[in-house]
Amino acid sequence: MAKMSAGYAVGESLAQLGVRNVIGMAGSCLVEILDGMYGREDLGFVTVRHEQSGALMASAHGRLTGTPGVCMATNGPGATNLITGVAHAKLAQSPVVVITGAPMTKDMFYESTQEIDHLAMFAPVVKRTIQVRKAEQTANLVREAYHTAISGVPGPVHLDIPRDIMLEDVDVPRLNGHGSDELPRAGADPTRLAEAAELLKKAARPLILAGGGVIWAEATGDLIALAEALGAPIMTSTGRDDVVPTAHPLFLGSIGRGTIPEAGALFKEADVVLAVGTRLAHSTTFLRNTFLGEGTKLIHAAHEQKNVERHYPAEVGLIGDSGLVLQGLLALTGDKNSGPDWRRRVDEVRAAQGAHREKGLTYGAKPIDPRRAQMALAKVIPQNAIITLDAGSAAGYVYEYHQFDRPRSFLAPQDLAAIGIGYPLGLGAKLACPDRPVVTISGDGAFLFNGAELETAVREKLNTVTIILNNHNLGSERAYQSHFYNERYIGDAIGNPRFDDYARAFGAVGYRVEDPSELEDVYAEALKQNKPVLVDVIVDADIYPEPRRKDAVKQRG
Repeated sequence: MAKMSAGYAVGESLAQLGVRNVIGMAGSCLVEILDGMYGREDLGFVTVRHEQSGALMASAHGRLTGTPGVCMATNGPGATNLITGVAHAKLAQSPVVVITGAPMTKDMFYESTQEIDHLAMFAPVVKRTIQVRKAEQTANLVREAYHTAISGVPGPVHLDIPRDIMLEDVDVPRLNGHGSDELPRAGADPTRLAEAAELLKKAARPLILAGGGVIWAEATGDLIALAEALGAPIMTSTGRDDVVPTAHPLFLGSIGRGTIPEAGALFKEADVVLAVGTRLAHSTTFLRNTFLGEGTKLIHAAHEQKNVERHYPAEVGLIGDSGLVLQGLLALTGDKNSGPDWRRRVDEVRAAQGAHREKGLTYGAKPIDPRRAQMALAKVIPQNAIITLDAGSAAGYVYEYHQFDRPRSFLAPQDLAAIGIGYPLGLGAKLACPDRPVVTISGDGAFLFNGAELETAVREKLNTVTIILNNHNLGSERAYQSHFYNERYIGDAIGNPRFDDYARAFGAVGYRVEDPSELEDVYAEALKQNKPVLVDVIVDADIYPEPRRKDAVKQRG
């Protein structure tokens, strides 16, 4: 065992667990941890300009690698600034270890400077919140936080460490046996698995709806094998469009956002839907009782009991790891193909999707149609690229127009749907996967939430390409006011700098595009740069996807 302070033990423990970067902002209550990282070659510290961005970067790392990203902030305002990023990680099911400093134990509960009840504050947005009460527990609690973040349904775990605890000397054990590849995996009940297999064997029109659990389980191959054996088309829950390579002949994209009418109609035609690794949650289903087709039988497989039949009754419910469920079903169903008629319907929908994408290239007006901006990128973006996405309207066309060639290529806003998250997610993606191109698609309102991180990108050489679809508007709100409030626009208009000039002011590369004929050439040039890039694309403020929450507003004349 090595002897060192508990603060030093934090860095030592993280390094032993395989963490290579901690992301955050320095603070006085963290200096013992930071000093323990000084000069280490196996563990670095990445300084951001706002703690929210640190949590979002850590979230991107977790989603792309399957191992926890780590973010750190000082007590009080540093911790409060983390909350949105941590909440995003919780709802996106990203493994993250969140470390905060805390006041000295003698000063607690006296409203001391920057004292906030961190445990109560983080509790709703993490899997577990832990405060180190004894210095000798530090290393094992770091390990426990790491392990908890990747166990079961992934998510963030919060570790709070008082200042005086960090200064005590402790023995640091060797931390072994807690890699993601060593986690226990639970399969479904054999009897229920057999019941589900019988339903699938009898199905004439089976369909598989896959969610994030398939990605956590590294089970894309198992998913494809079962789909091919059954002749079942594959769709995904919203934001999980990268579960299966888009080019696969059975893949029909996501159900929910970006679903074209032909795909939506086919989904309703299925006689059996196997929903695997998904909660069938609000962002995919909007909890509508008409989500499934009339008479459709549901097999629902999820990693946690609480998510099975939570919203929709199932003929069979399965609890277990997505990979083991898919393997078990394949072994029991054999090669029971659905037949040519169902496959013909799948081919028709894929043809309609291809035509829909190609139509995006025909929109040639000025200001630029955001659909044209998306398809121009789809033509030139490298196959191995990662796309990160902000919430918002113009950026939302990604779901209709972009294709992915492998899992862990798409970081969508997921259920928190917070604007401003796309750019830090992109930086976190580049930090985690430096050899892959990273492209962020953001609206102008969203980008400036965390636009100061351009300095972080330049300093840390996180060379991403960010496409800002700039309509000088908060487009989602404008869309609602257009559709439901007779174009009475209020609170939607915003002002912006020229983002190409903004980029150059930070030492990055900037482009501005106002003519749609220039899009492909500019994007291709941007992707060649060895610096962070902003592409300012001037788009039409009155072209946007239809508002999704039609059930939550009232038509007014």
